[in-house]
Amino acid sequence: MYGAYLSNICCIYGRELRVQCSRCHNHCPKRSRLQQTDYCLDVMIQSIDSSVLVNFKQKTKYKLVYMIDEYVSDALPSSLADIKTFADAVAVHKGSIYAVDEYFITNQTNLVEHLKAAGLLVYVYVLRNEFTSQPWDFFADATVEINSYVAGVGVDGLITDFPATARRYKRNSCFNLGNNTPVYMETIQAGGLLQLIIPQARPPAMPPMPALNVSDVVEPPLPPVALKPPPASPANSPASPHSAAARRTTASVFALLLVILSTILLV
Repeated sequence: MYGAYLSNICCIYGRELRVQCSRCHNHCPKRSRLQQTDYCLDVMIQSIDSSVLVNFKQKTKYKLVYMIDEYVSDALPSSLADIKTFADAVAVHKGSIYAVDEYFITNQTNLVEHLKAAGLLVYVYVLRNEFTSQPWDFFADATVEINSYVAGVGVDGLITDFPATARRYKRNSCFNLGNNTPVYMETIQAGGLLQLIIPQARPPAMPPMPALNVSDVVEPPLPPVALKPPPASPANSPASPHSAAARRTTASVFALLLVILSTILLV
């Protein structure tokens, strides 16, 4: 899995010019240009086990990311306070941000808002280009999906299997166009597509997702590390009773065969 973190998507304003939009292949009046900066590697350690991150926090200064591996609609204050003690960021499933029912987005949760209010960075996972991995509301367009999470929800980064798509979005020239913004660069309205379906044809309502509780976060501490004794060599190891019994059985069978052979020869 590749990670494409799009934190701090910056724009600098310049003179108006016409460039080819990287998404629509049309010429768009460009009022801003993405800041050209050198890319740097930032090491992050991610785990679904809080006890692992607690251990790493005592031994490293790398950023620690706590991955919530279940669908949640919110996070209780007690769980946020506990996560803050061992993690710098949280990775959440995209289904925990936009609730989906039969590939239709039903609503947007408050999870990202509350995580960011607690001082945590928020990353969403896993974004893919294949249309089968996206709700209908994104119209099978990976750029629409990325833009909805970045510009619409305000996540700090993405975890994706297609980093080239995320990089193309970051270098997109169709930001800050005002009324000239293309349709695919507008954020979606959660539940808007579902409302176009008559009530009789809508999918049945899904049960509500639970909120993240402190009991979901706290894990027992890791066991202490102990050296294992070296395995005993075959020469010094005591003979196994099973191997001795097997040798006796083999000898008995061999003796019986000799008796039978001798009897046949005498006859």
